[in-house]
Amino acid sequence: MGAAGGTTILLRTWADDYSGKSRKVVVLREPSARDVSESFGLDERIVHLRALWNGGVAGYTVIATASDMDARPREIASYRDDAVFSIRQLELTADGAIMAAIDTLVPIATLSSHAVSYRTQAAAGPFPIDESERSGLSTSTYQQKIPAMRVWLEDVCRARKTVVYLEVMDRFGLTFYPLRNAMSKLGHQCVDAGLPIITSLIVNETGHCSDGLFAEFGVENDEEERQRCYAYWNSASATSNSAAATEGKGLSTDTDDLALRAARFVKVQVRTEQRAFRESVFYAYGGRCAISGCSVPEALEAAHLAGKDWRQGDNSASDGILLRRDLHTLYDRGILRILHDGRLELDEELLAHYGALTNVTVSFP
Repeated sequence: MGAAGGTTILLRTWADDYSGKSRKVVVLREPSARDVSESFGLDERIVHLRALWNGGVAGYTVIATASDMDARPREIASYRDDAVFSIRQLELTADGAIMAAIDTLVPIATLSSHAVSYRTQAAAGPFPIDESERSGLSTSTYQQKIPAMRVWLEDVCRARKTVVYLEVMDRFGLTFYPLRNAMSKLGHQCVDAGLPIITSLIVNETGHCSDGLFAEFGVENDEEERQRCYAYWNSASATSNSAAATEGKGLSTDTDDLALRAARFVKVQVRTEQRAFRESVFYAYGGRCAISGCSVPEALEAAHLAGKDWRQGDNSASDGILLRRDLHTLYDRGILRILHDGRLELDEELLAHYGALTNVTVSFP
């Protein structure tokens, strides 16, 4: 959302991170406790915090209560959907966490007018997070996230569940107004395709959709619409249609196709701390093997470059390379090597089967 002379940023924070005595809430945990997940959220949280740290933007937070404080990722049990807290200023703690000093409670009904003149104050000192800590997952527009959002909601639908607005905002790094626009576009995509409106799975803490579902799509009974979604996306036709829509794009490099393939790619089970690394490498290489050009997500793996170690924190996109699974194995075993200029070097035993790759030069993003 734009505001005169600045931007409005709405963050999700947790009730157990809030101190009523100091009126401060944690907006980013200390480095050792940060939750690296498969979502876009952590990367864009850093982008938003940088803007708030510098001041001159209208900053707000919704404080949510977790169903299970020890779960990763957390699920939201409840939150206030009628008001948000304004953020007066950010500050750094001794252990490296970032706190937000809370100002006033602002009703949602007056948020737009409040944001016109309200500004978060600049914090003291330089922004404490180095750019290298970002995974590279953030995207410039909400449109780029809609395909991945749909894939995720289809999985939620197959499980016959719902999600709250803040869960979607957190997972995809969206603030309130971009989320509303994304939901509108995704809803219209469903209507245009003659499908149930999958955004009916996104509800408030009462378990119901906002009035927008009726105002924009004429849906009077949101529970009935969710049942239609459950019935459709648990049917065989929905499964085949979804697969056809993904596979039918072939080797397209369209942004929407890349997001859909990325969603398939991250479904492969890996260490929790490696999910963000894998997704950032996937996007950095455009969803294609750096050597063969293979674009089938299930055949690809994010490999650490020689000399890089995930245990030492080498988990940014620049630390990895996207390879087809067999090439990853050969690379890890040292019988396929990538020289400093990007040329490939193969052991003689590989030439009979992989000799054509000797003419390939890898381009690093």
